[in-house]
Amino acid sequence: MTGRILVPHDGTEMSDRALARATEFAKALGAEMVIVHIVDSRFVPPSATLGFISDRTSLEAAKAELVRILKSGAEQMLKKRLEEVRKKGVKVDFVLGVGSPADEIVKTARNVKADTIVIGSRQLKGADKLKALGSVARKVSETADCPVMIIR
Repeated sequence: MTGRILVPHDGTEMSDRALARATEFAKALGAEMVIVHIVDSRFVPPSATLGFISDRTSLEAAKAELVRILKSGAEQMLKKRLEEVRKKGVKVDFVLGVGSPADEIVKTARNVKADTIVIGSRQLKGADKLKALGSVARKVSETADCPVMIIR
């Protein structure tokens, strides 16, 4: 029996599919859910960063402000998803993190003592499949301490 299901969510349709499937499982199993969103701090688009910079010495402050803005937007998105899940009778909470998405998802799974991770993944075709080797879902499935269900 699964007691706690972790669902990484990045605002995409695939994440919504994973959330819907995890909600079905949680309801059927009487499990709790935790939705996690990780702001990827490794990549800050230069054009977005430059808008916050008045001089070169404030680059770190600009990056911190951009991460704060991204976390605020993610929190609003997650609260909407939480309401939808709660309406279906499932106990759910959320976690916001910053860092490398796959690493932070696995760390969050350990911290919340997740029994299962349900994660969405794009279905790549042809030569693009090679790019999938570095995908977040794949890295999570290879490094997590609990079972990982990948939804496509």
